[in-house]
Amino acid sequence: MRQRNELAHLSRVTMLGELAGSLAHELNQPLTAILSNAEAAQMFLENDAADLVEIRKIMGDIVSADKRAGEIIQRLRSMLKKEELTRQPLEINDVLQEAINLVRSDLVGQGVMVDVISADGLPRITGDRVQLQQVLINLIFNACDAMAGNTADDRKLVVRTDAHDGTVRIAIIDSGCGIPADMLERIFDSFVTTKPGGMGLGLSICRGIIAEHQGRIAAENNPDRGACFRVILPVVSGR
Repeated sequence: MRQRNELAHLSRVTMLGELAGSLAHELNQPLTAILSNAEAAQMFLENDAADLVEIRKIMGDIVSADKRAGEIIQRLRSMLKKEELTRQPLEINDVLQEAINLVRSDLVGQGVMVDVISADGLPRITGDRVQLQQVLINLIFNACDAMAGNTADDRKLVVRTDAHDGTVRIAIIDSGCGIPADMLERIFDSFVTTKPGGMGLGLSICRGIIAEHQGRIAAENNPDRGACFRVILPVVSGR
């Protein structure tokens, strides 16, 4: 267990390096909004007949942007922390959306179009928000890598959530090169990779995290092209 957590933490730290551009962009947005609103408030206050209603609105926008920046920093701190699995009731659609928000700039930079199909009213799961986001980000990055050879207008990623037989499922479906048939059964094993220069630990760590959540992760090739990775997690009892 301790070694698995150490590997999961190391993987998160490495992932943050890959996410640096997205995180900087996401953090820059609220900081820019704070600066712009503060400058606007200064201009209003320099006017003898300052519009207090407008100034209050501006100050509210500054507070909202500050909270957003704080949330981004808190997510960074959570991913960098080295701690045991923290279980809490979670809405999987919220966990998924937060993961997509973290990688949005990377997706745009790679020209990947994302179609998120989230089922409404899904039952809650119990899990560690940060580690589940780590799994989803890893799978999204892998899907983007699989589509890197596609033409610019042919990089579509579908992410779908639904409930089935006491579980919540997340499917990440790409339109890339697929998984070689001789590797399909071993894709989650340590040191097995389809990436040139890859270490083959990412999917193994993902499998370990999902197993700790009493769930399953599976991969299959799509009938036409590309691959589908499916994460299956048990719902909270009684929900």
